[in-house]
Amino acid sequence: MPDFDKDEALALLKLLVSTNTVNPPGNEKILAEKMAEAFVREGIDVRVDDVGPDRANLIAHLPGEKHSPVFLITGHIDTVPVGGIQWQHDPFRCDTDGDFVYGRGVADMKGSVAALMYAMFLLKRNGTIPKQDVVFCATCGEERGCVGAKAFVDKGGMREIGAVLVGEPSNADMLVAHKGAIWVRVKFQGKTAHGSMPHLGINAVNMAVKFVMALNAQTFDCKPDKWLGMPTFTVNTLNGGVATNVIPDFAECTIDIRTIPGQTKADVESFIKKALKTVKTEDNDFDAMYEFFLDAPPVACPEGDGILDALDRAAGKHLLRRGVNYYTDASELIGGANLPVVIYGPGDDKQAHQPDEYLSLTRFFDAITVYYNLMSEYRI
Repeated sequence: MPDFDKDEALALLKLLVSTNTVNPPGNEKILAEKMAEAFVREGIDVRVDDVGPDRANLIAHLPGEKHSPVFLITGHIDTVPVGGIQWQHDPFRCDTDGDFVYGRGVADMKGSVAALMYAMFLLKRNGTIPKQDVVFCATCGEERGCVGAKAFVDKGGMREIGAVLVGEPSNADMLVAHKGAIWVRVKFQGKTAHGSMPHLGINAVNMAVKFVMALNAQTFDCKPDKWLGMPTFTVNTLNGGVATNVIPDFAECTIDIRTIPGQTKADVESFIKKALKTVKTEDNDFDAMYEFFLDAPPVACPEGDGILDALDRAAGKHLLRRGVNYYTDASELIGGANLPVVIYGPGDDKQAHQPDEYLSLTRFFDAITVYYNLMSEYRI
């Protein structure tokens, strides 16, 4: 890996962070166009792929010695909102203080995106030809349902892909698996009545409470995963009723279920149905229906795949390998396929979505080196 201009790399990071892509609404197209201009200056083939009004993915291509299969490197360019807590640093100025740089998205995950971009620039400048064709996809809308990743898949973007690197914050560890997410909405139908005459109504909020209690009494019938442990579930919203003196005829709750490899949507559906049946046997008036509104599969790299050792070699050391509970664009991109996938990024995953989000500059510059080495030497 040759020496590089750290000030130039930092300037690229500042360009990304200073462009507000808080989602909602996202507005990622503005940033995608700025990034595309940088790729064009480097002589790298690039396009901006519209996904919706003011939404876009950026897709860049660096030819390798072997054109197929293709090595996909990816990261998202939207961020979560700044939040209501006062920041000490302007979230869009990218302030530096010692070894740290601050800003919304600097860890999750514009630091990784900038490092991936700059590594590609260095490969092109140095005339280094990767072992495989490399495609870089900077996605929009990851923070709200992986919108950009879905669009990339729908347009055939994964057709030639043989391995995937996701630059999500990993604290410079090698993440080899992450849980999936299945979100379920349950709606309860009752009968309204005056609050002073509850015997004339059917209380939908009481139904919801009974269901939540039945659900919490259950456990998943599966063995823990090597990297991810057991699946989890939490009821995170519960709404119902219109006034204190009115028996509620409607309520609903939403459930966040984090799945492990081997679990299916059918398994989760059985889990929900069991709790519904438990309540129904105790309450003849119980009336509920459910719907799924997110199904992001878990992801795991095949054991012993060559990409694992390749990333160690690129880093010049044996990286800590672990799994994480959150999900990434890889859920949509891979979709349950048995593709090699690793997650590696300079950001601290504990910094994601935090006020005064920060990134170590040392880790940022190290990531450029790791990405450069991996793209130049990895063979699928």
